[in-house]
Amino acid sequence: MTSEGKEDKSVATLERALTILATFEASPAQSLAEISRRTGMYKSTLLRLLGTLEKFGYVGQQGDGSYHVGAAALHLGSLYQKWVQPAELINPALRGLVQATGESASFNVPMGDLRICVYRVDSPQKIRDHVRIGDLLPLARGAAGRVMVAFSRAAGTPEGEELRRTCFCVTRGEIEADTAGVAAPVFSMGDKLEGALAITGPAFRYSEEKVQAMRIPLLRTALSLTRDLGGPTAGLEAALFLAEQAADTPVY
Repeated sequence: MTSEGKEDKSVATLERALTILATFEASPAQSLAEISRRTGMYKSTLLRLLGTLEKFGYVGQQGDGSYHVGAAALHLGSLYQKWVQPAELINPALRGLVQATGESASFNVPMGDLRICVYRVDSPQKIRDHVRIGDLLPLARGAAGRVMVAFSRAAGTPEGEELRRTCFCVTRGEIEADTAGVAAPVFSMGDKLEGALAITGPAFRYSEEKVQAMRIPLLRTALSLTRDLGGPTAGLEAALFLAEQAADTPVY
């Protein structure tokens, strides 16, 4: 076999291994038969690949013979989070938003034509939305996605211009029919859009009054994070000023 042929075979093996790992999104624990059904691979091929993945810690095997994602995958996820922004900076901000609003808070970043939830703190309320860390969501739908689009390629649209002025977006029923959310942008050095803060929950709790009550703590948190990241704060400061004027609260 030529060196080019060996390289092609190695790439194909890697693609199969990644396909196996992707099946765990559907179920955290799977039998060999389930993985075979989801990947279309023969069990003999799967056993070889799973053995290698287990050797390197990317899958593990339970007492009943089923497979689960291994600790090495968790380590990769933590490295990705650190690359986006450190947990010690983002998580306290999210906990503050949950305490202030009673709803779940998350930090989302763009990923091609999608966005990914990188950090999240759940609401203490029993009825809440159930987005998880690592979930991929549409970039153009939902409050966080619309904020990202407004501060990138859709800045020239009327909706984009309004979002750039207010740094605040509210949507209802765009991801799931019974959920709603509000979001604001976070920037870092060089005027880079670092991501979007979002507060999400059941749509029935997102009355106009509740949405406006969320607006100020959300913008304050986005402003604080942007300042910590060395990003430009003028736009968020202006948006916060407008929100506080509209709420007839003191400006600090």
